[in-house]
Amino acid sequence: MNFASFEGAEDIAVAWARGLAPDPAQTVAKWADRHRILSSRAASEAGPYRTSRTPYLKAIMEALSPNNPAQRVVFMKSAQVGATEAGNNWIGFCIHRAPGPILAVQPTTDLAKRLSQQRIEPLIEESPDLRALVLPARSRDAGNTVLAKRFPGGQLVYKASERQFLWSVDDNLGLFRICFR
Repeated sequence: MNFASFEGAEDIAVAWARGLAPDPAQTVAKWADRHRILSSRAASEAGPYRTSRTPYLKAIMEALSPNNPAQRVVFMKSAQVGATEAGNNWIGFCIHRAPGPILAVQPTTDLAKRLSQQRIEPLIEESPDLRALVLPARSRDAGNTVLAKRFPGGQLVYKASERQFLWSVDDNLGLFRICFR
């Protein structure tokens, strides 16, 4: 039997060609502006995320983008300047555009649970693209708990440690470590 005469061969060829197409060269900041919706549960100003509201975070999010040559991003900051939201944008970007394993470490398990429930769950729930990738915790065998969010190509896991940081590993992009103090 010739593959070209196989029923559904055209659909397979189209899907295969789509899989070979490179991902769009998108930065974390542009991803956030296009796909991120701030929830009233997690933000005082709900609605579409706008990098223009916190322009000082744009360079940091750009440095976290796959096409940026930075190998280490260090963010020394004061409280309440948007660092958590920038990190959440990066997590959303990784889930959607650069899937791989992500480890988010908090000082205690209780803080890890609170971050997941108050920040990451709204991030996923409010973004149609992320909601389609991360099954709700109530789905049977979803691999989605308060401390673990499974998605195609990776998983976000929360752990407790005395140092707070995020790890993301991607075979194509290398290893990223971001420290938040």
